[in-house]
Amino acid sequence: MQPGNPFTERGRITDPSRFAGRWSELSLLFERLEAGRPVLVAGSPGIGKSSLLTHVTQAAAVNLEMPDLRAYYLDLRGAESAAEIYRTVATALGQPGDTLAVLELALLEAGTPVLLCLDNAQGPLAEGWGAALLEALARVARGADLFLVVATEGPPPPLSEPFAIIRLGALAQTEVRLLVETYLDDDQIAFTPAELRQLIELSAAHPAYVQRAAYHLYRSKLDPSLDWRAAYLAEARERPIPGAPLPPAIFEGRRQDHVAQSSYGEVSGEKSPSGPIQLPLPDAAPIQILLAALILALLAYLPSGSLLLALAAAIVGAVAAALWPRLRRR
Repeated sequence: MQPGNPFTERGRITDPSRFAGRWSELSLLFERLEAGRPVLVAGSPGIGKSSLLTHVTQAAAVNLEMPDLRAYYLDLRGAESAAEIYRTVATALGQPGDTLAVLELALLEAGTPVLLCLDNAQGPLAEGWGAALLEALARVARGADLFLVVATEGPPPPLSEPFAIIRLGALAQTEVRLLVETYLDDDQIAFTPAELRQLIELSAAHPAYVQRAAYHLYRSKLDPSLDWRAAYLAEARERPIPGAPLPPAIFEGRRQDHVAQSSYGEVSGEKSPSGPIQLPLPDAAPIQILLAALILALLAYLPSGSLLLALAAAIVGAVAAALWPRLRRR
């Protein structure tokens, strides 16, 4: 990796100064916690679930206005049983044992509120014991001073206990810009607005791909001969994030400038030209001209009884019917 390049993050963000954005998700998450509801965060790999849970662990005491809050982040990847989780949390609270009853006792004796953030729950869920664990902890959270936040890949699992569901998608453009700025803080190198727009389009605003694209863009600032777009796209194509490949439109050459995303994985093709679409207007057919002439002639003859006036009206109607389509096109 290029020495000095700040965009080398390939996992969860643990430095509070480098976490940016997710304002609406965080607002909803803390609102649900204050209401006493456990929260389930779902999303694709690399979308920022682990970074979000880490930030929640670090910021919960301030956001919940509970200075004595004890917050724990626990990665469930590689865990083998619910007993292992109970033992880990109970031990952290000063109570030995590996059962749910021991954990409840530990929470009671702690005398302070506890926040438990469980990451990568998809493993235990797939192995069959994760659902029972989450449901048991959700029941404890209803009666004890426990706040529960869980993150999992893919769609939310069906659970018997009610969880508030928060789905993470692509970052907003303002969040991408802020994220990049946090990494370039106090750096002599800066990205132009045009480069940031290209970075957003090429990464589909997926946080992990934003990091990769920014890494290659930063390299090009040190080595102007480097085509950062080509280098980034080659990496994304050859080593995509497992379970979260880029939308195919990203790799369609210069058409990538026309990719517009509302959320990760949802892209549209080329943008429509601005303004209303104009459909060609056909010239008036002979039958239309004849009908217009006859109608006007009849309307002129009936009240006046003058054939001359009717003939003049017929001529005016025919001319107007013939010219109308051309006048509309102007």
